Amino acid sequence: MLNRDLTTLLSADSIIIDSCGKAGKITFLFYLVEFFYKSKAIVFTPQDSYLFHRRIESLSSQFPQFSKLKTSILPYFLDESFNATKQKYGYDFFLKELLYIITSSQEKIIVMHRIGEYFEFQDRYEIENIYKTLIKTAIAHGKKMIFIANNKNENYEYISQVAQEFTDVSINITSNEDNERILNIKDVLHHKEYPMMHFKIHEQNFILDLYEKTQAIEETKNKHILIAELDKAHDNMREICNYIFDKPNFSVSYANSLPTILQEIFIVPDMVIVLMRREQKNFDTISAIKKQLPDTKIISIVDQNFVRVEDVQEAYNNGCDELFANNLSLKSLILALQKSSKTLFYTESINTLPSVPNIMTDLSQFKELAEACVERSIFFTAFTLESKEVFEFVKSTSRNSDYTYQTEHKIYYLALSTMPKDIKNIIDTYRKKYDDLNLTCLWEPINHSSLDNCIS
Repeated sequence: MLNRDLTTLLSADSIIIDSCGKAGKITFLFYLVEFFYKSKAIVFTPQDSYLFHRRIESLSSQFPQFSKLKTSILPYFLDESFNATKQKYGYDFFLKELLYIITSSQEKIIVMHRIGEYFEFQDRYEIENIYKTLIKTAIAHGKKMIFIANNKNENYEYISQVAQEFTDVSINITSNEDNERILNIKDVLHHKEYPMMHFKIHEQNFILDLYEKTQAIEETKNKHILIAELDKAHDNMREICNYIFDKPNFSVSYANSLPTILQEIFIVPDMVIVLMRREQKNFDTISAIKKQLPDTKIISIVDQNFVRVEDVQEAYNNGCDELFANNLSLKSLILALQKSSKTLFYTESINTLPSVPNIMTDLSQFKELAEACVERSIFFTAFTLESKEVFEFVKSTSRNSDYTYQTEHKIYYLALSTMPKDIKNIIDTYRKKYDDLNLTCLWEPINHSSLDNCIS
């Protein structure tokens, strides 16, 4: 059954339903008209009248809930002279006729079936004007506007862009490997995505219910990450974030100015990482992003060495969900990224690493682990030290996420989820105790030199 939130959602003034061909768009529309709206509908369609009526006859005879469909749907078909008239008068005549029917009819549901087929590719720029004019007119007369689009149509890209700007609700219908019809429903106005719905036949009736596999799909669906770099004073943080998210089911985009940020947020990213200085204009930008994307997590990294309680509070008040100082612990950042993306993408990657002892007896094992980290986009710092006290150094610094290979006076060290600056700080601290510590190589995955230069 439909929950209350979805009921309210489908009560929106304008809806677009899209899918590829033969995925059930028109059948789902009839279901909404008969079962959900319980109202008559006008359907403007470019489909052949015989085929359209045949579809209605078939559904009416097979499914009891569609027995009254023939009296619920009032179809309008394109005249044979449509193309010739369009070439002579443009789209004005078409729009005027549509508006007249909408304003003078009693039906409360207005449907534009296969909207892309009304336009030649060279006429695609007419779509926006007709689309928004129809919505405005329908709303002004207390009616609901529903658009149906084939996402394989050559005009779909333009229809999709217009829909994002003017439509309240988007419903995408797909088929899975079991030939089930799955609905992905989005509240375009509030950038909210609802649990997937299952549109299926049960005991000679179509029903709409929650899709049982929704949670699994939610965990594996593509997530879009936007990195907004408001200032350039963040070392390699943009490259590090790019590297961390270089995994299946993630896509990363980049913006470095307010106009490009505003352009990118129309894609509705799942997470925004903001690299910034602590100043009001940057907080104003974050507030603007949060206003447009209230359900998107915003993680900010500020260009200062530590953040105070009042800094965190100011960040929260301006729309940040997390605030980190520039000298952050990478592990803390990764925990926040996993929490915000609602996946354990990084932890799961670490769990697939080869099982090797922390202190290795073969340099090839060390190199194999480093290469596996690069392959899985797990960040690490590799370095080599020369000292007479290498064993003492390892004993004093080693953690569960550190791996080493040692010779008598040399150590090869791999520190998972650790940045080079942290390694330098540790070495500088221990130099006070061990005068002969000699750092001969320091390497990170975003380094453009070969790993072999550090492991040989």
